[in-house]
Amino acid sequence: MTQHLVYEVLGIFLFSSLILICGILLYSRLVSSVLITAGVIIQNGFVSFLLALLFIAFNEGAFLFNQWKQSLLEQEKLRQENLVARVEGLKKQLDPHFLFNSLSVLSGVVYQDPALADRYISKLAQVYRYVLDHTEEKQVPLSAEMAVVEAYCFLLNVRFYNKIQMHLRIATPSAQVLPLSIQLLVENAVKHNYISEEHPLSLSIYTEEQVVWVENSLRRKTVKVPSSGIGLQNLEARYRYFSGQSIRIEETADTFRVGLPLLNDSL
Repeated sequence: MTQHLVYEVLGIFLFSSLILICGILLYSRLVSSVLITAGVIIQNGFVSFLLALLFIAFNEGAFLFNQWKQSLLEQEKLRQENLVARVEGLKKQLDPHFLFNSLSVLSGVVYQDPALADRYISKLAQVYRYVLDHTEEKQVPLSAEMAVVEAYCFLLNVRFYNKIQMHLRIATPSAQVLPLSIQLLVENAVKHNYISEEHPLSLSIYTEEQVVWVENSLRRKTVKVPSSGIGLQNLEARYRYFSGQSIRIEETADTFRVGLPLLNDSL
């Protein structure tokens, strides 16, 4: 930037000096009384320098104004993305299909296993209480997020007859994450993968350095599930808005994992 500015000043100075010298020479030919002296040359250089400074000031001022304007536009865009992400995230977390499926499962076990039904109701209430209490928060402790994820997986395992295997390795439970971020990744894994007795869904949630990873075995459904991809887009937009960081997505032939940056307490 500095080198560019120096070249710009020198270029404009030389160009304006050339124009003024040509003007003086032309004028001296037309008016014979005009003498080109050292004073005239010095005066020409001084005027050229002033013109160069004025031009640079105007040019750089316009450049800085455009940068400031672009910065405001980007901030507004991020704000709008965050607003959409929060609204869409709330709508998705309160998905009526999940509630419908949960109530259907409950109706099937309430008479067969009252103890299981009682625990199921408790876990379902825990999930929805967490959704209502934490959706508007910027971040939550990883331990709190994991507690609701375990409750959520309990509900899923009752529905899928214990065909979801969850493995946890959390080294920093006091770290912070965005609310409902891990739950969303678990939901996506269940939604897009085939789950059976022969091929249970393996879920691993673990921390590495400053990232919490949610990894699942990959066995995509043969019938493509309708999806707009808004879930991961929301997650990416929310993380960029609140932390300036991006999520990481990695896929192999057998696994799919998403890395969420662990946050500090200053957001």
